[in-house]
Amino acid sequence: SANNSARSMSRLLDTVGGNNSGLVAAYATLATNAFAVSAAFNVLRNASQVELLLKGLEVQGSRTGRNLLGVSNSIQEITKGSISAADAMKAASLGSASGLNSSDLQALTTVATNASIALGRNLPDSMDRVIKGVTKLEPELLDELGLMTKLTEATENYARAQGKSAQSLTGLEKRRAFVEAINCLLY
Repeated sequence: SANNSARSMSRLLDTVGGNNSGLVAAYATLATNAFAVSAAFNVLRNASQVELLLKGLEVQGSRTGRNLLGVSNSIQEITKGSISAADAMKAASLGSASGLNSSDLQALTTVATNASIALGRNLPDSMDRVIKGVTKLEPELLDELGLMTKLTEATENYARAQGKSAQSLTGLEKRRAFVEAINCLLY
């Protein structure tokens, strides 16, 4: 898209008279050059961010003993490439840091993909809402995707199944309860 925009700016320069129209041509040339520099900077910045994400994923994966790059790749496969590598890496990193395993992340990716298709919503946004909704234990983020799950009910059911009280559950167990409740929506 940067190349198309640069070509458009070049055509603007040709339309206003090329090099023979003084101030207008100088402005068009300046705008074209400024746009090209800005586009190049954005490409380099995005590449740098992805590289940092990749390094962070490798470090986090080595500390947890998980192949988070593999999890990130499976997220992309489940979405059939509809989510960028950077977004998949962010989801894998955030989910893993919150105690979700690869099966959880794959199931949540399927939930986000199905919700996105059913509602005609943007998949990266749906994925972000599902992952953040689970990791932060915020059902409101999921409600907008039609995933109506009550946190209290989910934790009580999970605690009962574990032979515990809902108040005694750890944060990780509450997330596990929430993931299981969301997964039940699939079936």
